[in-house]
Amino acid sequence: MERHHLVRLAGIAGALASAVYAVGDVLLLGREAEPERHPAVADLHRAQTPALQLVPSSTGRLAAGALLGVYASPLHLAAVWHVYQGLAPAGPRRALPPALILAGAWTWASFIHGTYLYTGRTYKDIEALADDPRAREQLVATAQTYERVTGAGYAPFGLAVVAASALIVDAVRRGETAYPRWSGPLVAPAVPIVAAVALTATRVLPGRARHALQGAGFSLGTLASIGASTVLLWRNRRAGTAR
Repeated sequence: MERHHLVRLAGIAGALASAVYAVGDVLLLGREAEPERHPAVADLHRAQTPALQLVPSSTGRLAAGALLGVYASPLHLAAVWHVYQGLAPAGPRRALPPALILAGAWTWASFIHGTYLYTGRTYKDIEALADDPRAREQLVATAQTYERVTGAGYAPFGLAVVAASALIVDAVRRGETAYPRWSGPLVAPAVPIVAAVALTATRVLPGRARHALQGAGFSLGTLASIGASTVLLWRNRRAGTAR
């Protein structure tokens, strides 16, 4: 198979991974938070969203949402190779560092996505054992530990996305890659992710869509970024040709 066909397929694989992640996000967090229905969780000082969004879901739904991201992560690595091929005409010094950083970011992302199962399951147990203060106290401590661990995963992921995006934008603006000079902020994932998070975390979207997509900003932003890269490289035979 010719290289430009492989570049296309890798881009499609990455877009599919982001779409699957988004479905997982909806399964995990796509619920309206209703504190009055879950007072045992709502009265916890840390029990803001996403805790209340996780509680109404069944354990099966939580597991499905978490595992979708884990299973889709290898396809994101295909997208990293796709982006590398788009940057390759600028030479390995420009193309390799952002690709390696993004590869690291997506290995961390699968862990982050999976941990929501344990947080959600623990909050469900807190609600079920609301009349047992000792058990409740222990479960609250467990849930807070899970939240800290999840937060610790977000930090390197976010830093990696920002660093890789800065390198991609710098390489693209020089005009030596297979991407148009203007497309750097679109191909680099940071700007689309910030835009998608801002959109899904506000009241811009109508009711049902707002609740369903409120946790999917990262995934939708990545989908936009990889989708744009795939379109831009679709007929571009420069992709994958290193200097």
